Amino acid sequence: MLIKKKKRRRRLTLELILMTTVSLIAGVLSAQLVKDVTFQWLGNKLEREGYYERRIEESLESLRGFISEQQVTEDNIELLMVWTQRQKNLYATFYRDVNALLSSYAFLGEEEGAEPQEGYNQITYYDLELADGTPIKAELDCFVDMSYIYGVDLAGFAVGGVVFILMLFVLIHQKIRYINRIEQELKILGSGNLEYPVTIRGMDEITGLAEGIESLKNGILEQQLMKDEAEKANAELVTAMSHDLRTPLTSLIGYLELLTMHRYEDEQQLHSYLEHCREKAFQLKRMSDRLFEYFLVYGKQEQQYQFHAIPCESLVEDICNSQFFDWQEQGGELDCRIGDLTGRVRIDSEYLQRVQDNLLSNLKKYGDTDYPLEIEAFEKEGMLIILGRNHIRRQNSRTESTQIGLRTCRKIIEEHGGAFSWEQEGECFEIEMNLPLYG
Repeated sequence: MLIKKKKRRRRLTLELILMTTVSLIAGVLSAQLVKDVTFQWLGNKLEREGYYERRIEESLESLRGFISEQQVTEDNIELLMVWTQRQKNLYATFYRDVNALLSSYAFLGEEEGAEPQEGYNQITYYDLELADGTPIKAELDCFVDMSYIYGVDLAGFAVGGVVFILMLFVLIHQKIRYINRIEQELKILGSGNLEYPVTIRGMDEITGLAEGIESLKNGILEQQLMKDEAEKANAELVTAMSHDLRTPLTSLIGYLELLTMHRYEDEQQLHSYLEHCREKAFQLKRMSDRLFEYFLVYGKQEQQYQFHAIPCESLVEDICNSQFFDWQEQGGELDCRIGDLTGRVRIDSEYLQRVQDNLLSNLKKYGDTDYPLEIEAFEKEGMLIILGRNHIRRQNSRTESTQIGLRTCRKIIEEHGGAFSWEQEGECFEIEMNLPLYG
């Protein structure tokens, strides 16, 4: 269970990292796309408007004015570097014949062999004259103002940031919606509608929270069901006891009054009254036993058991022989199939006797003697398994409403570390009792 929680914590962290990464990639791609499209659009727009041609013409006019004003000659041709440095968004290279005189990148002086690069026929060279009449050629390259570039970069960053935030919000919003849904479901559960299902979705900590709420809800429902069941059984028991006790107790009091006042004719009538008193007393005892069983099943106080080990074979033989002797007396047949029992079980004889008495009581009350009572016992996987099967009389096909006797059996067997279950299919009733082997 702890491993599962760790995986969930890591999973939610990985989900958040993945959401952030995907959003960041989407933002970067969006920013780059905006920059590429904007630069393409800006370049086409400036070219259509003749920005580059106009800028070249303005630069040539400025250069001619500078040569005339500064009296630039072959001797002080380095002054052209001053003009180049003053220009914005312009590269200039100057040539005399085939020798490069000066470049905006580096001072070339009179270095021989620096020629205009071949293979660039698309480059335009402009003819100029220095103040002393020396002819030179100029190569002018202009580019977009940096303010445009900064603007495009800023727009790209802005769009990328917006895309990043929006995508991250959309991805996280799915989790937020799930949390809000759980919150609404908690309010519904808090209002008393515990049957309302809790949404379980995903595999992260939020899912673990939802599963915890669902488990808590089911636990409360189970407790409420047990409480309602106990209250119902309690009401039925009180009603039954108040009715059942009144009749034999009234009868017992009546017979005792007759005996006290010596209102009997002869010795035979005296014994008849005493027999009736004895019968009513045993009837009251059976009712008190039923009350004990009720508190055993629904009471919270733990029972004190005195366990001791006995052979499985002895226990099963006792069940088959002595406990169901009355069943055979009523004309019923007993079919016992006992396997090879070599183990031992730890039991409390007094409480296990109550289990046998309850089973015998149900058998007498509901069993159909036209069908054999089948008992099967065997050992399997460290357990002694006892199976019982019989048919129910049609006039008694309905079981008792509370099934308090069977619940008592289950309670006692579970306290022995075993399991007890029963099932009715049509007119066939089956029980299964499992006890752990000892030693």
